[in-house]
Amino acid sequence: MKKILVLVFICSNLLIPSRSFALSCAEPPTMDAAFEEYDAVLIGSVEKVESNDTNRKLTIDVEKSFKGVNETKIAVAEDVTWGESRENATYLFFLDKEGEKWIHPLCSPTIHNTYLADEYFADKEELTLQEVESVDSESDNTVGMVVLFTVLAFLAGAAVLFKAIKQGRNR
Repeated sequence: MKKILVLVFICSNLLIPSRSFALSCAEPPTMDAAFEEYDAVLIGSVEKVESNDTNRKLTIDVEKSFKGVNETKIAVAEDVTWGESRENATYLFFLDKEGEKWIHPLCSPTIHNTYLADEYFADKEELTLQEVESVDSESDNTVGMVVLFTVLAFLAGAAVLFKAIKQGRNR
């Protein structure tokens, strides 16, 4: 019996990791560290939330920008499972940029307490915002899809016409 207990003890020490990696962001960074870490820091209100299977698209009305964003409206991607941003709510956002898209990361220290921006970022220069009518990136996709289907329809019509001409000559 003692041998079994010793064996279980040894195996449990070998098989159980000494450190777990649930979330590396369990403790949020300080405001100064977060300002340096993220690509954009701004105060904004969530105008609209659109969801699909994997992402949520937030349309944010930017009220103040301290870093990274110089437009009055931006589109931001957020994870559908972990994203907690709500329509008509105002946040102090910390965002990352991937390519041309803004991302609201899971570990972002985004908070409702926008007054903290005045306390922590008073020494930072507020960026001048440029007016933007809309951030509808879907319209770019729609135009591309219409062009693609038009070209495909043209090629299909040309192929049918070519086949009909070729069959007419063989008769």
